[in-house]
Amino acid sequence: MSDYKELLKKAGEFHGDICGGIVVGTKLAIYGMENMGMTPGRKDKRLIVFTEIDRCISDAILSVTRTSVGKKSLKPMGYGKFAATFVNIDTGEAIRVVDMDANKKDKESEGGNEETIEEMIERVDKTPGEELFKIQEVSVKIDPNDLPGKPLEIATCAVCGEVVMDGKHHLKGGKAYCTSCFDRSYYELL
Repeated sequence: MSDYKELLKKAGEFHGDICGGIVVGTKLAIYGMENMGMTPGRKDKRLIVFTEIDRCISDAILSVTRTSVGKKSLKPMGYGKFAATFVNIDTGEAIRVVDMDANKKDKESEGGNEETIEEMIERVDKTPGEELFKIQEVSVKIDPNDLPGKPLEIATCAVCGEVVMDGKHHLKGGKAYCTSCFDRSYYELL
């Protein structure tokens, strides 16, 4: 069993403070890794994690799993859900871990008072993972361009001339285009 409080401290340091998302995300990441037969807090090159929310919980998952966007082992999906999927790229085994506490319809605290962060840490530490989270066996198809390692495809956009890596370009009329030029961009040039 992993040392929850030690991993929580590291996740809090990475994130900048310990909040509810860090408390739960640390436990979720530990539970997910242990269920995959991996050691929480230790980098495992077989692991890719898909996080479904761009909130504090994802920083905890990154810290505990030692995955990263830059190494292509952490995949932020932005679904707005308190869940993460753990994939062993060697075996194809994948599990989705859902935070059931965040998904409770009727949240009541003892005495009607809001739980302090210290109380939450103690509760989450003492509660078995299977009482906090639901595990779903899932299948995840990962494009070879999305696997860790060197880029398999590199193209230059026919409009802006910028390099597009990892097969993220679009082809039309035999020419390669970046998403910004082909479809739309999140930014607008001034």
